[in-house]
Amino acid sequence: MTSRYSALVAAAVVALACACARAQPHAGDILLEQVGGKVSTGQVDADTGELIHGVRVFGATFSDSFTNNPGFDTVEGAFPPASQLGFNIRKALRVWDSAGPGFDEIPTERIQVKLGPLGPILTPTTDTSTPGFGIAVSSDGRYHHHLGYALLAPAGTGIYLLELEMWSSSPSIATSDPFWLVFNQNEPVDEHQTAIQWVVDHLASPCIVDLNGDGVVDFADYLEFLNLFDAQDPRVDFNHDGVVDFADYLEFLNLFDAGC
Repeated sequence: MTSRYSALVAAAVVALACACARAQPHAGDILLEQVGGKVSTGQVDADTGELIHGVRVFGATFSDSFTNNPGFDTVEGAFPPASQLGFNIRKALRVWDSAGPGFDEIPTERIQVKLGPLGPILTPTTDTSTPGFGIAVSSDGRYHHHLGYALLAPAGTGIYLLELEMWSSSPSIATSDPFWLVFNQNEPVDEHQTAIQWVVDHLASPCIVDLNGDGVVDFADYLEFLNLFDAQDPRVDFNHDGVVDFADYLEFLNLFDAGC
């Protein structure tokens, strides 16, 4: 009787441990949360399991032109059960130019996004928003899925930038800010890290119009913009279409007026 009781207790402990493990977001995944009434992205630290909030740039590595990492994960109760979370592709795929440096070029390659019968969704060839697909949140309010990303032919060596946003079907939850996946296809790890940091500094910066980096948006930044604009510097390609022109000037004025 004692041994049988002990076995039952041990089984219950194992089951409880498994349940607790399932409740924790997976290390390395993109953390999805509700922050301020909108979807927000973060990260699960691969070493410590710590939840890092507000992260918007994520590295990924292709193996044979395919990866399903990082996935998307939440804590339990993060979103309404039976609601859906889904993605949109915001812009055309870009490829890294280390000489620029930057992600101005739209390559021949495209990325296909798929999960089982859902998709495929292809990155657009121009900067037009492309709807993805949604997947239902589970009954415990959790969402954990790994989408499949395939780099299509010619699948050349390079570092590729995919800009996404996440939406909720719940009318009370707004779509996320843009976030970026930086995919490495057979480039050195150091170059991949350099490209990731460029995206952090130039696209995900909390204040991209603070051009002189003094923490204040003022007339000095306007003068800096004019200098960079005159030099056709890609740092002021604010609409990311690969050209520095009047459209970037208008975009800068809108952002300048909004401040930081």
